[in-house]
Amino acid sequence: MRSILSMFAKSPFKPLVSHIEKVKQCVGQIHPLFDSLKNRDYEKTLEISKRITKLEYEADVIKDGIRSQLPQTIFLPVDKRDFMHLLSAQDDIADKVEDLAVLMQIKKLEMPDAIREPLTELVDHVVGSAYRGCDMILELDDLLEASFEGAMADKLVKTAQTLGTDEWEADKKQLKLAQVLFTLEDPLSAADLLLWNEVSKKLGGVADKTELIGKILRIFISK
Repeated sequence: MRSILSMFAKSPFKPLVSHIEKVKQCVGQIHPLFDSLKNRDYEKTLEISKRITKLEYEADVIKDGIRSQLPQTIFLPVDKRDFMHLLSAQDDIADKVEDLAVLMQIKKLEMPDAIREPLTELVDHVVGSAYRGCDMILELDDLLEASFEGAMADKLVKTAQTLGTDEWEADKKQLKLAQVLFTLEDPLSAADLLLWNEVSKKLGGVADKTELIGKILRIFISK
């Protein structure tokens, strides 16, 4: 907890950045998770799933530290409620990634060849969008120095708009994946179909929460 306090002493956004670094590490495990599944390396899938759970827990520890210490901070350059909403959005991304990891542990999930392309498109898109959202938080110190104005603010607004488009594109890619899943020549078992549907939803959830990061940061600029 002392490390959280020392970060607050320098900047109220330092621990927020520390948290997003853990969230980004969670996101970074999505590609390896699905790669191991494609290769039917279920031991590797389990190993990566456990790694994600550990990273999500570490993110939770930082989040809880922020929540417990924030009322004691002397100064916060944005509305505290907006700050907490941003923290929650960040944390929700890690939660969605952990949900994916949990789904992968339920059973040895088969990946039909027909869904590989639409699934890969969705995974690549969601991971790219989530990285953009995380990187926005990593640039918060520069944005603070610019008092949420000027070129840095303009850059943030443009990125936030991109995240909105990313979320819309993710919805389309989810639909494409669902259409393939439900029209397979060799239908999946009910259990596998249910799990793949949930996997698609969790990936979409990562995009949803990433878009929310952009929306909240735009609120910072507008006030």
